[in-house]
Amino acid sequence: MKFLAISAIAFALPASWSLRAQSQSVYSGASATGQLVLTRTVNLSLKAQNRSASVAASKLNGRPAALSAGTSVQPDPGKAIPLLRPPFSPGRSPRAATAESMAGSMAESMSESMIGSPNRVHTTPSLAQSLTVVPQTQASGFNGITHAQQRLANNQNQFSVEPPSQAIAVGNGFVLEGVNNAVQVYDTAGTPLLPTVLSSNEVFGLAPAIDQNTGINGVFPTDMRVFFDSGSVRWFILQRAQDNDSGGNPLPFSHLYLAVSQTGDPTGTYNIYVMDTTDTQNFFGCPCFADYLQIGADQYGFYITANEYNAFFPFFVDATILAISKNSLASGASTPTAVLFTLAFATGYEFAIQPASTPPGASNFVANGGVEFFVSSQARFAIDSSLAVWAMTNTSTLLTPTPNLQLLQINIATQTYSIPDIANQRPGPIPYGASLTPPGVLEVLDGSDDRVLSVCYSGGRLYVTLATTVFDSSNRQRVGGAYFILSPSLRSGLLAAPVLRQGYLQVDGNHLLRPAIAVNPQGLGAIVFTLVGPDYYPSAAFLPIGVTSTSSTIQIAAPGFAPEDGFSGYTDPGLPGIARWGDYSGAVVAADGSIWMVTEYIPNAFRTQKANWGTYVIRYKP
Repeated sequence: MKFLAISAIAFALPASWSLRAQSQSVYSGASATGQLVLTRTVNLSLKAQNRSASVAASKLNGRPAALSAGTSVQPDPGKAIPLLRPPFSPGRSPRAATAESMAGSMAESMSESMIGSPNRVHTTPSLAQSLTVVPQTQASGFNGITHAQQRLANNQNQFSVEPPSQAIAVGNGFVLEGVNNAVQVYDTAGTPLLPTVLSSNEVFGLAPAIDQNTGINGVFPTDMRVFFDSGSVRWFILQRAQDNDSGGNPLPFSHLYLAVSQTGDPTGTYNIYVMDTTDTQNFFGCPCFADYLQIGADQYGFYITANEYNAFFPFFVDATILAISKNSLASGASTPTAVLFTLAFATGYEFAIQPASTPPGASNFVANGGVEFFVSSQARFAIDSSLAVWAMTNTSTLLTPTPNLQLLQINIATQTYSIPDIANQRPGPIPYGASLTPPGVLEVLDGSDDRVLSVCYSGGRLYVTLATTVFDSSNRQRVGGAYFILSPSLRSGLLAAPVLRQGYLQVDGNHLLRPAIAVNPQGLGAIVFTLVGPDYYPSAAFLPIGVTSTSSTIQIAAPGFAPEDGFSGYTDPGLPGIARWGDYSGAVVAADGSIWMVTEYIPNAFRTQKANWGTYVIRYKP
């Protein structure tokens, strides 16, 4: 990857726009054809059948095939995926300030000391009317993948992993869920269609993440993403990994793994593509690994964005956008046509760039040779009131061997958003924490940062969500969300995206984590998130939304059963640690206009010793 020059074009905008919205940056990409390579094929049904037969044989031979409640295979290594972010300036990051406030406030009550303590670096309040919460719901749903299923997949040769990063894809009468390094396929009623949950190592044809008998490490994939493309009728499963040796020690190499179905059946055969993402040519501090993969699509391309970090001293280097010919992937090309954009971290918006996806039945942007949109937030500072909107033009040339793509970027003025702090929980039983010596203290939950979490392009509008600090009616700081509805246009080579409507998501005294949005072609949709706080165990919830109005009532699709009680939050004996929570939720639209969502919660379900998280799949028909 090479550093690419940026040019700026001045143009007139309404006086109400900020100065930062008065220039347009233009980027060029470089051919990446030949870097993504077809390596093998894997049939998920056959893998699952063989695995199921292996489990049955283990039972006959007297080997335990499942864990008893509250127990775990030994050794049971756990991996808490680090939350990587670029350095903030000026001053300390809010997370560092939070650690100080926790250490000095144990004499206070949990609800007061964990949220908005006087030692914390405060930000400008995001004022919002509190949403009401009702236990009733207009949605249906079912339990998705749990930590126990993920941990026990691949004959138990998996890690305990927090946070659960879940993804969902829906189409052709199927629901595909991916969580961390595990996948399952369901029918629309929630019946599992694979006889066992598969590890993603099995999906990609890799050795197990860890052999529990020998301790030998294989590839450890993370940042799960799944996608159904209604145009090509293909399913996609995407992950990345920093390479490691057999002892689990990181190596200066990294790879991307992409599975693309050969048919419209997600339980069938997939083509497995692999790409070396080590990026030794980057002079900003590589060898690197790609982190926080995101996916999107228009009618011509499949787009993967990533943040690049130094492989040994994980500081942020740049952001990348990989544009791949969807036609190449659907036809099973050995080396799909691709273009790579490398975006140096210069303004603070070149981070966690979220691509848009267009739901079935909605129109893609057809002018300018086809356009794919992206949105990102400010990562250099802890507070901002502007978003970056990106437009990749001429995407129809991905149908040719030599694509001619151009990337445009502008900033638009928005409501203020800021990095949230942490979320406290309703007290309850913590059997794993209680088993530690000394006993663990009720965990608080990671509130994330303020990166863009989801982007949907429907009806000519961009729908965007992110996490932010909010203040409730008692002026207490909480973790909440923000949404934005933008109206993008591209005329005479000039990009614009004025805000049509925007707002905050806030519940008095409680928290909303990881909001994700999907909107159907009729302009009706929903925002999904985890609801948690002194009044709620971590619960799966959502809020209906439309083009012109947003509901004031949150519906709980699945109430939480207990507090989060996972290993990632028991790091300091006697102190409340920060447990990792799902890096993102998922929301998509089905062909019938229904909204399908998935988010993390704590179910009343079988658990392992080290973690009790689960996921809930929601179907809502506006």
